[in-house]
Amino acid sequence: MATTAQLFEEPFDADEYIERLAWRTPGGGSKGGAEAFDPKKLLEEFVNHIEELKQLDERIQRKVEKLEQQCHREAKEFAHKVQDLQRSNQVAFQHFQELDEHISYVATKVCHLGDQLEGVNTPRQRAVEAQRLMTYFNEFLDGELRSDVFNNPDKIKEAADIIQKLHLIAQELPFDRFSDVKAKIASKYHDLERQLIQEFTAAQRRGEIGRMREVAAVLLHFKGYAHCVDVYIKQCQEGAYMRNDVFEDIAILCQRVNKQVGEVFCSPETVMAKLIQSIFENKIQQ
Repeated sequence: MATTAQLFEEPFDADEYIERLAWRTPGGGSKGGAEAFDPKKLLEEFVNHIEELKQLDERIQRKVEKLEQQCHREAKEFAHKVQDLQRSNQVAFQHFQELDEHISYVATKVCHLGDQLEGVNTPRQRAVEAQRLMTYFNEFLDGELRSDVFNNPDKIKEAADIIQKLHLIAQELPFDRFSDVKAKIASKYHDLERQLIQEFTAAQRRGEIGRMREVAAVLLHFKGYAHCVDVYIKQCQEGAYMRNDVFEDIAILCQRVNKQVGEVFCSPETVMAKLIQSIFENKIQQ
C-alpha cells in the first residue's frame, strides 16, 4: 500500500489503519486460514511501511520548514510595508496639520479683511445714499423733477422710498429758509401716498394678492398706512351681507378675510381686530 499524506486525513483511526495494512499484505491476514499466515512477511511489510512513513514524515517536515521560512519572510516584508505605511501616514498627518493651520490663518485674515472692507464700505454706501438723496432734494429745490423715478409710473415703489426719506429729512429743516421745498416734498409725499392707496384698492378689486402685499409693504412707512387698512376693511365687506342671518355672513366673511390678511399685511391681527370692530359698530349695533 503506497504511503501518502492522504492516508492520514481526518478522521484517522490508527487501529483501522493497521488492520487494513495487515489485511492487504499476502500472508499477513486471516485469508487462507492459519496455514497461510506468514509472520515474516507481515513483519517485513511493517518494517518497509515504517520506513516509508519516516520518509513521508521527512518530506512533510521539509515542506513545513519551507512554508515556515516563506511565512517568516512574508511576515518581515509585511512588517516593512506596515512601517512604510505608518511613516507615510505620519507625514500625511503632519501635512494635514500644516494645511489646517494655514487654512485657519487664511480664514482669520479673510475675516479681518472682511471687517475692514465692511468698515470702509458702510460709510461709503451711506455717503452714496446721501449724495443720491441730495440730488433728488436739489430737484425739489429747483422746482423741476427731472429724474425718471418721479415721472415713470412703473417706478412708483422706488419713488415712494425716496420721497419717504426726503420727507423725514425735510421735517428737520428750518421752516423759514426751506418752507417752499418742504411744501413741495410734502405735496409729492401725499400724491404718492394717494397713488399707492389707489393702486392697492385696484389690486384688491382684481384679487391680486401679490400686488396688494407689495403695495402694503411700501405704504407701511407712510402715514396713510392706516387709511390703506380702512380701505381694505371697507372693500372686503362689500356684498358680504346677502343672507337673512347676518351672523352667518359675518362668520363666512371673517374666515375668508382671516386667510387673506395673513398674506397681505405684516400685522394681520391688527387688521382683523379693526374688521371685527367695524362689523360690530356698523352691523351688529344697528
